[in-house]
Amino acid sequence: MKYHYILFIMLISMLFSTSTYADNTTDSVKLITEEAEYDVELEDNPTAKAFLDLLPLEVDMDDLNSNEKFVTLNTTLTSKPEKVNQINSGDLMLYGDDCIVVFYESFNTSYEYTRIGHVKNFKKPENNKVKVKFVKK
Repeated sequence: MKYHYILFIMLISMLFSTSTYADNTTDSVKLITEEAEYDVELEDNPTAKAFLDLLPLEVDMDDLNSNEKFVTLNTTLTSKPEKVNQINSGDLMLYGDDCIVVFYESFNTSYEYTRIGHVKNFKKPENNKVKVKFVKK
């Protein structure tokens, strides 16, 4: 009976340690503009991990199609593009292997992207060009 109790305690502690790790990896990034600060939930994939390795990152993002901000990086990231069909406001994606995109409108699409994460409650920036900082929390 004593061994069952010890095994039970070990299993519970493993569950809590795994849960804490998952929370730390999904809520580990902030997107900061002159107007606001946003939490970013990262995907659990090689692209999100490669993006995280770039941080801190400060870029000027331009407007495109009145629904997104984008920047072309001087480096490439691991990518695995797929047809996402639906873009949601706040989606953080990689287009090709070097273009970071943050969407501020939701819409259907036939384009292929690699998911990096999602910016919580992201609002359309007021200016066409916006300085964006991605930082680890």
